Amino acid sequence: MKFRLPRKIKKKIYKHGHFYPMDPIEKTYQMAFPRENQEDYDAYKQGILTNLLDDIKRLAKEYKEQ
Repeated sequence: MKFRLPRKIKKKIYKHGHFYPMDPIEKTYQMAFPRENQEDYDAYKQGILTNLLDDIKRLAKEYKEQ
């Protein structure tokens, strides 16, 4: 069966990049699509995924404060 989210929930999830935490061995991030994949959506709800825009905003704020 195809994974479907209700429209209101789907709109709340950003279309921008979501990533799993960095793999310490390969030093890479795995991309996630919580709007399209059930496993990724479950990880999003548990707070495992990080949002790319949140990281960029946090780094910009830290840079501005210096």
